[in-house]
This record gives sequence, C-alpha cells and structure tokens, in this order.
Amino acid sequence: MDCHDDPEIKIEDAEKAHLKDLAVQGKYDVKYLAYWVNEDSGKVFCLMEAPNKEAVQKTHLLANGITACNIVEVEGGLYTAFMGVDLRDKNDLIVDENGRADRGFRFILNLDIIAVTRLSNYIDFEELKLPQKPLECAERLILKNNGTVVNQLSFDRLIAVFNTPESCLLCAKAIKKEFQSHKDRYTSNEWNFKFMMGLCIGEPVTSTDDGIFQKAINQSMWYCKIAENGQIVLPIEFRDISVLCKKEMDVPGITVLDKSDQVFIEHLFDHINMNISNLNFTIAKLSKEMGMSRAQLYRKLNSMSNTSPVQFVRDVRLRHALNLINDKELSISEIAYEMGFSNPSYFSKCFKEKYGISPSKIKVEV
Repeated sequence: MDCHDDPEIKIEDAEKAHLKDLAVQGKYDVKYLAYWVNEDSGKVFCLMEAPNKEAVQKTHLLANGITACNIVEVEGGLYTAFMGVDLRDKNDLIVDENGRADRGFRFILNLDIIAVTRLSNYIDFEELKLPQKPLECAERLILKNNGTVVNQLSFDRLIAVFNTPESCLLCAKAIKKEFQSHKDRYTSNEWNFKFMMGLCIGEPVTSTDDGIFQKAINQSMWYCKIAENGQIVLPIEFRDISVLCKKEMDVPGITVLDKSDQVFIEHLFDHINMNISNLNFTIAKLSKEMGMSRAQLYRKLNSMSNTSPVQFVRDVRLRHALNLINDKELSISEIAYEMGFSNPSYFSKCFKEKYGISPSKIKVEV
C-alpha cells in the first residue's frame, strides 16, 4: 500500500490517475487493486500486488509522472483487520455501505491493562501480561461497538480499530464504566489491575510509516503511557470531526491533547526510546534535548500524567523490561543494565513496586 500527498486532489482526478496506472501496470508486473481518496487531507492511498517497491514507483512514474510519498508491505490478515471488507465502485474506489468514498481514516483504541499481583510465589508470565477477565470484558464491548480486535499487533495490550470516531470513544467509555463500576468482578485477594486507554486517528500509510497504521498505533501507545489509572487520553481532532464526540469528551476522566501536547509527547518518547539503555541518561539531559528547563519539563509532564519525569522514564523502562523477560534471551541482571538501571537490585525493587512481584519469580515458557 502506498500514499500520495496532493492538497488539491479530487475523486475524479484520482480515478483518472488510477486508470492510467491500470493501462501500464503489466510492464512492471504490478496489479492495482483499489484506492482510497481523502479530499479533506489531500491524501490518496493505493493497494496493489507488486514484486517490490521499485516496481510500484516505476509504474506511477510512467503512468502519471509522480511517485508515492511512502510504500509499505501489508500482510493480508492485518490489512483486513484495519480496513475491513472492501466495498468498491466500478473503478476500484473504496466506498462505504452508502456508496460514499471511504476516506481511509480509522480510529484506534489502545487498552493497556497492568496486572498487579499480591502473590509471593512464582507465577507464569501469561498471568501477568493481561488479566483474562478484564480482557474478555473489553473484547466483548469492542465487538458490541462494531470494533475489531487486532490480535496480530501485541501480546501485552489490547488494540482495536473502529470505522467511526463515535464508536471508538463510546467503546472506550463503556470499558471504563464497566471496569470501575464492577471492579469486584475482575479482581481478587491475589490480583488487582490498573488500566489506561489511548485513542488515535490514523491513516493507513504516512510518509514515515514502516507498516500499516504504524504512526497511529505508536501514538495510541504513547497516550496510554501518559494516562493515569482509569483515564482515557485522545487528540483534540476527535472533537473537531464529530459533534457527538465533542459532547462525550467533556467529562471527567478524559484528557484531550491539543496539537502542542501531541508534538511534546512524540518528542518525549523519541528521546526516551533513543536512550532506553543509556545508564547516563538523566532528566537534565532529557530536558536539554527537549529544549526545556527541568522545571518546565516537570510541570508539563506532571500536568498530563500526574507523575515526575524520573518516575515516568522509569515506568517506560519497566514496561520494556517486562517484554524482555518474555523474550527469554537475557538474565534479570542483563535486563536491568539493558534498561538503563545501574543496579539490578534497585531494578528488582522498582519492578516489584509496579507489578507486585519480583522479576526473578516470573516463569516464562521455553
């Protein structure tokens, strides 16, 4: 799948360009299958079968004198999960059930459930990654709200896709209400859990993606990590494109990110991820790389997530550490150093504070 950026694009222009692609596609063994047009954002997305990316670029160049902004390989199951069953007109334009052009937008819900155990004995990793009862409840509510669970993307969080912003937001609120109203159904004397949700608007391919909806998936994960327990975080664009969302967003427990907040979060995670293993990565260095004073960084991050930069970076590292434990390639001490902890004992202490159990007591299947 590829994307083209043309602020002046109209559906009839894209149709003519597609017909020209079809006329020459055989020269490079390319087969064009379908396309989406978003006149509002000035984007066109094309789906095709091709031997390689170069063949796609050559076909577009020969047919229309243009090249794509980006091309990504798409796995069939993942494509279907995000884009659904193709409805197209006679010229391969993807349309909705009412015959209107499908703009390609999808709405991502990222649910992060952090299991916290009071057990002191050894436990299986499967028990820690996603509590089964809350997971089953969330999946049921996603289906009820016409969403699709994208199982291929993550083993330690729930990612779902929706065709409308309203169904995405209403589903998130239904999950929040169920978890908070009937928490006793999903907890016990030995287990508890925290949950956060990040919502995002995504296009199938952007200029920087290396996979379908990759930018949107990353953003929704970042918003989860910014969120406090029980909170929903989403961009202001939900309010801009839906009157219903504007009404539903104006309630406690929902954090709305404006454009400057979104840029801040992206830069924050870029710098943290680049330095995830750096033992010498300090908050002073992070502040400098963000172009802020330590006080400014503290105020900004605390206003969003009610946590300090030190605790925030530590939590990001601990989540990465949980994934490394599942990979089974490193010892606990090696994971501690890999995640930027200079002392394995301190790492274990922080891990237990977050998950309720020492990392050495997590059993992983070989």
